[in-house]
Amino acid sequence: MEYVIAALMASLSFLINRLFMRYIGPISVISLGPVVEEAAKTLLAYYLGAAIIMVHMLFGLIEAIYDWIQDGSKHLTAPFLSIAGHSLFGLVTAGILMMTGSIWLGLSAGILLHVAYNVTVVRLLANNADKNL
Repeated sequence: MEYVIAALMASLSFLINRLFMRYIGPISVISLGPVVEEAAKTLLAYYLGAAIIMVHMLFGLIEAIYDWIQDGSKHLTAPFLSIAGHSLFGLVTAGILMMTGSIWLGLSAGILLHVAYNVTVVRLLANNADKNL
C-alpha cells in the first residue's frame, strides 16, 4: 500500500509543482509546493491506514531517483537530500501525530518543516551562485 501511495503522490506532486512553476513561479517552491506535497502523501496514507513514515521515505526515494536522472547521474547530493528530507518530514509528522493524536497538528508540523527546509536550500543555492559569479 505504501509503495502505491508514494508513487501516486510523487506523480501528482510532480504535475502540480510543474503547474505551480508555470503559473505562480519559483515562489511556489517555498509556499504552495510543500503544502501540497505534505498534505497529499500524509492525508492519503493516514486515511488509508498506511505507514506515514514509510510513505514519506518512499516518496523521497522516488524524488531522489528523479533528481539523479535529471542531473545525468553525476551528483548524489540532491538525491541524498531528497531521501533524508522527506524521511525527516515523515518522522516529524508521525511523531506529532503519535504525541497528540491529531493528524492536523502532525501535518502542520511536517509542512512547516518542509517550508523551512526549502527556504534553507534555496538560500544556500543562492549563496553558492553568488560566490561563483
